[in-house]
Amino acid sequence: MEVPFTRGAVLLVSEPLVPGGIAVYTSSLMSGLTEAGIPHPLVTSAPPTCGLLSEREDAQVQVVNGLFWSFWRPLVFRQLVKWAREHEVSLIHGLSALAAPVCARLARALNVPFIVTVHHFQKAGSLHFDKQCRGVIAVSEALRENLVNDADIPKEVIRCISAGIQVPQILQPRPGVDENNGHSIPLISSIGKLIPRKDYVTFLRAARLIVDQLGTECSFVIAGDGPEESRLRKLARQLKIDKQLTFCHGTASQGALLRDTDVYVQCSKVEGFGTMVLQAMARGVPVVATSTGGLLTLVKDGETGYLVPIGDSAALAARVLDMITNKELRQRLAENAREVALSSYNLEAMMSRTIAVYGEAVAQAAMAG
Repeated sequence: MEVPFTRGAVLLVSEPLVPGGIAVYTSSLMSGLTEAGIPHPLVTSAPPTCGLLSEREDAQVQVVNGLFWSFWRPLVFRQLVKWAREHEVSLIHGLSALAAPVCARLARALNVPFIVTVHHFQKAGSLHFDKQCRGVIAVSEALRENLVNDADIPKEVIRCISAGIQVPQILQPRPGVDENNGHSIPLISSIGKLIPRKDYVTFLRAARLIVDQLGTECSFVIAGDGPEESRLRKLARQLKIDKQLTFCHGTASQGALLRDTDVYVQCSKVEGFGTMVLQAMARGVPVVATSTGGLLTLVKDGETGYLVPIGDSAALAARVLDMITNKELRQRLAENAREVALSSYNLEAMMSRTIAVYGEAVAQAAMAG
């Protein structure tokens, strides 16, 4: 039986918000909490990247420099506790595993429970289970299994709640495109942090193979920030595709980018869920993704997109080319993917289950005294 969450604010604790799945999850959650009438101040260690949150959501953000070093900065921590008390916080929600230690310390200081959402695979000992923790949300079944089998988290505290998003009810047309003639220059895009596990090296090597088949009249966009950027730019020059490739920082244009994309690619080595893949599916963009983690559930091979082996640039290029050169196939996969996003990954379902976890956490803490 679900226990309603009926009192106080939920304090959201987040790592720095940059383009990627955690930022989309945070924005969706804040929107859903606003709709539910639940106060939800958010504390983080750096201002969110411009365009990630709406103006209304931005107003809820409190930036605390050194948040994740507050263990060694007692004055900062005392100020944070005072601020949280002023907001009448009754529950803390850590929005990623990185936030868990801060949540645990804050929960003890405020004498309230906390929960944490996990988006990435965890190793043994990397996520410490604290007695104040009343729930761990895994955003995919693959992550739930990882938390139980590899991270030693008690299975009874884990709830598998797939990340939900606001699925556009009406898709915006691409500007300046003749629907009868279609795109003259195919666009293949990928969005995420520029870090090794996202494996953009495979994306670039596949891009070279695609250019070999289509010629230079095709384009590629990588949208995101991260330490791998200079290495990836160098590889693009070596592969002689730098004229066809654009690196796009920030997030203000992500909606427009997905609107204009012909095929979306996610070639991660590991992926807890695949929120950006879901974003593409929701906007009617066909997807090619690697066979790993949550992507195995999100993408049904041959039905809502294609799955390819990790690190296989030839297979990735072949599937992208299949879609680019076959408009009917591209449309069929896109329509199926959008239907799955609408029926299985909508924000309302995520919020209903998440708020139920809030109620359970507060009730359990009250019973424990």
